[in-house]
Amino acid sequence: MRRTLLIVSIVVVLVTVFAGRVLLLIAASGTPNALTDLRPIGVEHRVAIIFGAGLAPDGTPSPLLNDRLVAGEELWRRGIVDRLLMTGDNSTTGHNEPSAMRRAAIARGVDPDVIALDYGGRRTWDSCRRARVIFGVRHAVVVSNDFHRARTIVVCRAAGISVDGAVGTSTQGYSLAQRTSWQARELAASWRGVIDAWIHHPQTAVGGPAVDIYDPDAVRRSLAPHDR
Repeated sequence: MRRTLLIVSIVVVLVTVFAGRVLLLIAASGTPNALTDLRPIGVEHRVAIIFGAGLAPDGTPSPLLNDRLVAGEELWRRGIVDRLLMTGDNSTTGHNEPSAMRRAAIARGVDPDVIALDYGGRRTWDSCRRARVIFGVRHAVVVSNDFHRARTIVVCRAAGISVDGAVGTSTQGYSLAQRTSWQARELAASWRGVIDAWIHHPQTAVGGPAVDIYDPDAVRRSLAPHDR
């Protein structure tokens, strides 16, 4: 009896820890790798949604975030997308992910007029839902890292966006400790993704007026003064 209870307890723990992650991976399976499987866009517009991933102490994008930015910029250079929507956290003074992302991309030669900033992307659901509701994104490529890729696909689809492809940049070059930490955090966040996508679509933390992402003047007006 004791052995049976132990086995049941182990199974319950494993399901609790891993089931959310597995559900997202299954739901995201089959999504094309945007850098290798998608052709340049034709008549339809397509946006690369680049998710924030923290800043370095000097206020520049963290290495993890920079990987995402470089991948998004490559999508634009290849004509796979025609706009870059950079979304991240700007909820505290001194931590402005979208602004840092924009500066880094422009420094590498990206046309400022193709970059829109979402300052209200405090978490994945907010970024996806605001992309659809505020910026009017219909077709997108989601750009993140390998551990976060499945959640961005599933959540953005649930938010009403047609996810044509995805990029999950490899984290193999990072230390084992870093990769373990990111994977552990993603296991916990996966259940939040499951709830957001399939159980309850919450209100976004930040609202705001609509922005036509294909109107450079409208995008410019939506920027904070220091980003114009």
